[in-house]
Amino acid sequence: MAALARYLVKRGVQGVVTLLVVTVIIFILFDAMPGTPIDRFRSDPTFDRARLEQLNQTFGINDPYFVRMGKFVWNMFSLDFGQSFVEGKPVSDVIAAALPRTLFLFGGAVMIEYLIGVVIGTFIAWRRGRFTEGSVVVGSLFFYNMPSFWIGLILLWLFAFSLDLFPLRGFSDPSWTAQHVTWVAGRGQGDVLFQVVDLVAHAAMPMLALVLITTAGTILLMQTAMLEVMGEDFILTARAKGLSERIVRRRHAARNAYLPVVTSFTISLAFIVGGAIILEGIFSYFGLGYYFLKAIVNQDQFLAGALLWIIAVLVIFGNIVADVLYGVLDPRVRI
Repeated sequence: MAALARYLVKRGVQGVVTLLVVTVIIFILFDAMPGTPIDRFRSDPTFDRARLEQLNQTFGINDPYFVRMGKFVWNMFSLDFGQSFVEGKPVSDVIAAALPRTLFLFGGAVMIEYLIGVVIGTFIAWRRGRFTEGSVVVGSLFFYNMPSFWIGLILLWLFAFSLDLFPLRGFSDPSWTAQHVTWVAGRGQGDVLFQVVDLVAHAAMPMLALVLITTAGTILLMQTAMLEVMGEDFILTARAKGLSERIVRRRHAARNAYLPVVTSFTISLAFIVGGAIILEGIFSYFGLGYYFLKAIVNQDQFLAGALLWIIAVLVIFGNIVADVLYGVLDPRVRI
């Protein structure tokens, strides 16, 4: 337990230092952008000059470079993100509304991805050389190399435009009226079921696109890990003991093949989040990625910087969780 505690503290400190460096990089990137956040108000002759000067002082537009950097870092770590010009409300309110949606989309996709990827990867590795393995590998390579926006557009055209099975955009359906809710409640299901079905329907296509993109890599990695493990001596020993193939596959081969899959999660997490951002924009799914792209297009630096920082926090936290899980599975990495 002491070794695990030291490992947790070590990874926590590394995470904080990494986040500090990322915060500085975010400031450098957005500060290098042309113009300032309040330039849109300078060109408006009806905008109050006193209010403009107040904004200038509030955001420290004329402060020295390193003073502005220090303020930005402090504001990020103190969760003081300022005001969004595009949304017309505090950035913290935008994040509070969008974060649960992104976590629902991302968390659901990751769980489905690893469940399907591990099961299929184990299955095809155990049936090496058969038609099933070849077809799954070819399909996985196809989706693995497919751009996320292309898969999103195909799903959007097929299921929303052509078949009209899922909503075209949004996080929930504003067209539902009280009559719909009353009808559902009259059937004894209540308003909660209606809301759950509505949320799942809107998240189905972006989640499916994210699953298709990420599952392919997990299948290929799990297959490779299983093929390596199957040649180890302890597998031959387990078979020599007379254990069934199912027990050998699940208890001996698959458990040892999990470790590379867990390691790959830390590497691929940033790419998965990047794909989620693009897909939220394509499906107009009102999560962090959607508002981030909207803020970039409209040059809302405060909203874009805060959202990018929150996304970085999620990626770093996910890496720490994956590293800790790997440390639990393999105590050698704690040394």
